[in-house]
Amino acid sequence: MSSDTSARSNNNQKLSGVMQRIRSNPRVPLIIGASAAIAIVVALLLWARSPDYRVLFSNLSDSDGGTIIAQLDQMQVPYRLSEGGGAIMVPADRVEQTRMQLAQQGLPDSGGVGFELMDSQSFGISQFAEQINYQRALEGELVRSIESLEAVRSARVHLALPEDSVFVRERREPSASVVLNLYRNRSVSDGQVSAITHLVAASVTNMPVDGVTVVDQNGDLLTNNEDNGPGQLSSSQLEYTHQIEEAYSRRIEQLLGTIVGADNVRAQVNAQLDFSVSEVTREMYEPNSGDNPAAIRSVQQSDSEQVGASGIGGVPGALSNQPPGDAVAPIDNPQQAEVDGEEGPVDEEAVDAAEQVATANQMVVPRSSNSSSTTNYEVNRVIRHTQEESGVLQRLSVAVVVDYAQNTDAEGNIEQVPLSDEQMAQLRSLIRESVGLSDARGDSLEVVNAAFNQTVGEAAPEIAWYRDRDLIALATTLAQYLLIALIALFLWRKVVKPLIERQQPAPQQAARTQGSLMASVGDDDDDDGEEDEDDIAHEVRKKQKQHQRHQQETMLKSIRDQAQKDPRMVALILRGWINGKD
Repeated sequence: MSSDTSARSNNNQKLSGVMQRIRSNPRVPLIIGASAAIAIVVALLLWARSPDYRVLFSNLSDSDGGTIIAQLDQMQVPYRLSEGGGAIMVPADRVEQTRMQLAQQGLPDSGGVGFELMDSQSFGISQFAEQINYQRALEGELVRSIESLEAVRSARVHLALPEDSVFVRERREPSASVVLNLYRNRSVSDGQVSAITHLVAASVTNMPVDGVTVVDQNGDLLTNNEDNGPGQLSSSQLEYTHQIEEAYSRRIEQLLGTIVGADNVRAQVNAQLDFSVSEVTREMYEPNSGDNPAAIRSVQQSDSEQVGASGIGGVPGALSNQPPGDAVAPIDNPQQAEVDGEEGPVDEEAVDAAEQVATANQMVVPRSSNSSSTTNYEVNRVIRHTQEESGVLQRLSVAVVVDYAQNTDAEGNIEQVPLSDEQMAQLRSLIRESVGLSDARGDSLEVVNAAFNQTVGEAAPEIAWYRDRDLIALATTLAQYLLIALIALFLWRKVVKPLIERQQPAPQQAARTQGSLMASVGDDDDDDGEEDEDDIAHEVRKKQKQHQRHQQETMLKSIRDQAQKDPRMVALILRGWINGKD
């Protein structure tokens, strides 16, 4: 216990001795104060010149963050961690270069897994786990495909794959949601959003395009899956209409700009387009009449003739079985004689016999013939399948404003003069021909000649100076250096200069005091001009005595304090003095 106390007392004595030597040497406080002031100023300069750190990557996984930090250490790039270690910051002037170098090495890796996840499947895995791994692999492959787009920084895909059911009524279609993290000041067009939705829908079985929802990092919905009602146009249709109107307006302004000046004409076009889609199928039959010749398709003709052989024929009976009798000469024919106008007795039996013979002759040799003909003609048939084009122009409404013409009078003054009726008629004719206005379509045209307001078309007012980023950055830099200068001045006035004044000899302090008094007296003399020089000298001597007395009191006070704090050291000093006298 006594040894610890003695060691502690020795340490206290050594420390007291060091402090005493420091206090006895007046230059040590000056050196310490000057060093501290210089160190503070240097630290402030380094702080002012420290680089501005910007975010290199954010929202990184732990593995990606560790890999990137190791690579930055190897590249000797300074970095900082912010946002709880989720973001890596590097100097602003090296952000792009570092990002490109890391991208060349494939960093940061998105961390998403693709179908390589299926390569490490363990034996005996459950069907549920296998389905989850397949879904994760499919989502990872879709993420890689979407991130290959230029404007997409990162993406996440969530798939909702319902279980298959044997019942048709219970089957549900799969759906997907895509979150896009775009680069700063970049956007995706409607065509790119449509491409993403079709990509996801084509990658999943039975997924409709309407089942894919795409949003960006701001929560804005990029897909429009709602059905447009009657009279409502989709975004693509509105964009197409706007392009048509802009094209017509630009055509009019370019044409009239060559006549009245590019800044002296304004045109607005309202286009009404028909986006309805219709299909018409027509089947028409035309008669083959008039001058149209008939086309024969096929002809069928059948002719038959039958001649009977000699033999028994006619009406069965006694007459048909008897041979024909002798022919009767015409001269013996009483009918022929009667015809010739000769009169004589008529033998009726002979006439009946002759008729029977003739009838028998006819029935003995029968003859028959048959003829038929069938002609088929082609019938005209026209089938037309028409699909009407979408986006057909229905009506144009054109409004054009032309500025007054500028003329110079005899005195050289510029005055505005309206255009003549002939010039306005020429402009209307040019506009009609340039955009193809049609009266049958109901197009309208209105051309107005008026004086333009000179404020229209001027450049937008400049941004306020206190909002200018460059000016704010410059002011911040100047404020930093001004703060350093103020701190340096404060350290000089309050720390370094008092220490230097303490090191000056008493005569110099007295001279300086005298000089200050003389200066003050001189100022008073300039104001009043009636002070006495003896009074000035007396005042100077008085000030010197007060200063010496103050130094003595200060020294005595410090000695008393030291004696009270460490009386042993004072006793040793006194012993040394006494031994020296002896």
